[in-house]
Amino acid sequence: MMDNLKAHKVAEVQEILADAGVTVVYLPPYSPEFNPIEHFWWELKAFVRRFRPKDQDSIETLVELGILLNLSDYRKHYFTHCCYCPS
Repeated sequence: MMDNLKAHKVAEVQEILADAGVTVVYLPPYSPEFNPIEHFWWELKAFVRRFRPKDQDSIETLVELGILLNLSDYRKHYFTHCCYCPS
């Protein structure tokens, strides 16, 4: 599942995916609500904002922590939210 970024549609990427036997499903244009990774980014940004970091080091630490927490707890949630798997 990919969005319509031009880089996803270049011949080299298409060839790599085809060689790996991957079936690509493109999301509708301008539909971030259907893209599970967008939900992850929204939640990560909200997580970082809650702590009101004051410097670059704090931001980086919060991003790393947010990634660890979100990836371990909510992976399926993003797909369920986009209606790609049962809840």
